[in-house]
Amino acid sequence: MASREHEIHDDADYDATRTLLIIGNGFDLYHDLPTSYSDYHDWLVGHDKQVVKDFDSFVYAVECSDFENSLDCTRGSAREDNPRWCSLEESLGIEWDDLCYETLDHTYPDLTDDNPRWDDFWIELQVHLEYLKKLTRDHFREWVESIDVSKVKPVLDLPDTASFITFNYTPTLEYVYGVRPDRILHIHGCVLDKNELLQFGSPDNNPFELQKMLEDKYGMDDFYGATIQQGVTVTCDRCADTWKNIEGNYDALTQFLDTLAKIDTVIIMGNSFDKVDKPYYRDVLAPRYRDAEWVFCEHDANESKQYAIDEFCHELAISNYRMTSYMEFDKGYDQSIDSI
Repeated sequence: MASREHEIHDDADYDATRTLLIIGNGFDLYHDLPTSYSDYHDWLVGHDKQVVKDFDSFVYAVECSDFENSLDCTRGSAREDNPRWCSLEESLGIEWDDLCYETLDHTYPDLTDDNPRWDDFWIELQVHLEYLKKLTRDHFREWVESIDVSKVKPVLDLPDTASFITFNYTPTLEYVYGVRPDRILHIHGCVLDKNELLQFGSPDNNPFELQKMLEDKYGMDDFYGATIQQGVTVTCDRCADTWKNIEGNYDALTQFLDTLAKIDTVIIMGNSFDKVDKPYYRDVLAPRYRDAEWVFCEHDANESKQYAIDEFCHELAISNYRMTSYMEFDKGYDQSIDSI
């Protein structure tokens, strides 16, 4: 692997305008920014500990399936606190059907009682779910706004005229590297725009599909209009607060890519390409740039990462690819090491 270090910079025929960099949270972490889920967890503990307690005790959250390999588990303390914080967005894939069924089971109106409890179903759902909007919307934005990039130094030698897709909400590219905003797509929103939604959550939490499923299941119930319907509304509202609408971003992504020159090189820095964001690669990026060279830049370029990359590229029919480390782009790296 060492013999290929700095190949991208030493090649005289290399055209940076034909390079697309895809940036994920690992990029900000490489710059020592406190942007991990563990950092968010710690921020919440200091600002609204009840939200942390509510999420930790929420039995309908999906547990992270690969927390051993999660970047947050290796760099932060979330694993010791609760494994679901290692892959927070994956854990937000909530079991809504089970939640509604089990809640309704003990709040269903009893007409033999003096108080049939018409409102208990939706009230209990409201109480149990109200923290979610704080977790994924209100407090999440407050936390991202608190991350200070002003003292960060540009430690990487990025291609000057490349284009960027970033999954990060921070303005690291703009403020630290001076990249023009028109060359960047913040696909899930940017904290610089106070009116823009920062999309954070699970792509599995589609509120429209959930509403249809719950209406099909309970719509014919005698108490649907009197009791269940309002609970369905509460549940779908909270579902919407935890939804990352990936397919809804395809148009913006395609429009951005249409403005670019022919892309010969795709560089992925710090993005979990084979997890929550995989549909972007499967449905848009890989079909469009299948003939390009794909460079997977890893913080820890090990055998396990190579296996994951091999599997990903095989599935998406990408044949020209390689793995490298951040040292290939690090300004402080001694290139003479490559000749040893």
